[in-house]
Amino acid sequence: MDQDSQTQEITGDLSFREVADRWTVPLMVLDRDLCFVYANKAYLTATNTEWASIRQKYIFEIFPDVEERQDPVEAKFRRVFEGVQTRLEAQPYDLKQPDGTVQTRMWQAVQDPYRNDDGVVTHMIQRAEDITAQMELQRQNDFMQNELAHRIRNMFSVIMATSRISGESAESVDTFVDDFNERLVSMSRVYSNLTRNDWTGLSLRKIMIEELDGMLGRGSERYTLKGNDTILSVKGSKDAALIVHELAANARKFGCFSTPTGHLTVEWTLKGDTLYVTWTETGVPGIQPPKRVGFGTRLFDMFPKLVSTRTITEDGLQITVEAPLLKTEFDSFVV
Repeated sequence: MDQDSQTQEITGDLSFREVADRWTVPLMVLDRDLCFVYANKAYLTATNTEWASIRQKYIFEIFPDVEERQDPVEAKFRRVFEGVQTRLEAQPYDLKQPDGTVQTRMWQAVQDPYRNDDGVVTHMIQRAEDITAQMELQRQNDFMQNELAHRIRNMFSVIMATSRISGESAESVDTFVDDFNERLVSMSRVYSNLTRNDWTGLSLRKIMIEELDGMLGRGSERYTLKGNDTILSVKGSKDAALIVHELAANARKFGCFSTPTGHLTVEWTLKGDTLYVTWTETGVPGIQPPKRVGFGTRLFDMFPKLVSTRTITEDGLQITVEAPLLKTEFDSFVV
């Protein structure tokens, strides 16, 4: 029986081909031997095949698959001839493109039985949908959810570490509450900036400006920044914000921001794989060495790869920091 007569057997007087060929959903019909007796234009386009090449061919001859995956699919096709509608899980298929390359597409298909006038299932009608784009979107959503969960875990780890160190270095409960809340505000600020920057890291200059302006107010002339725009990694951005905030907080309590004549100058430069930062506070003569280990010292201890030097000058204080530019996004200070 040729295609036209088999199609006529299925459809009777209804022009099945005219309707199906205008349908945008890929559709095909198999006989009891699982051979093609019809495929609409959408199906031929989606599978990059021609009717002459698949007509009366066994479906797995046209779309061969590995045995462990072909067997359950064929079993579902056979059940259709028992009068049962079946549904395939999303299946990957390798489709040969006109240029000879092979492209993997994801298909979701439903198979329905077709009965003749005597109620006997004579054919299987499959309607299929290419869900490659939806599957890729789901994959991206899953990745984003996992990434978000990872970032949230890291954020809470930093908060807990900050809380512990804040408690160890605080002189009183009131001091702990005030300082810890300010550190949380700083963390919130850098996380917001990273989000607006699509989590690609921030420039050191932006981090400096955000933290110092957060301490002094927008447009403050109490500080000067000198250095090229250096982009840090996501983790490097968070770490740098913690350090800059703590140095600025100390400058407000004990250093250049504690007196109207004080001024801060921050300079940085890249030499090879190392970032050099110099933090210089002036206008505050008579600074005394700290009598106790504060949060800032403990914070620097959290980054063993950083090398810092603190020097008290006649007019204030100078801190130098050497930060290696490590090679993975999970290390600090990656550009």
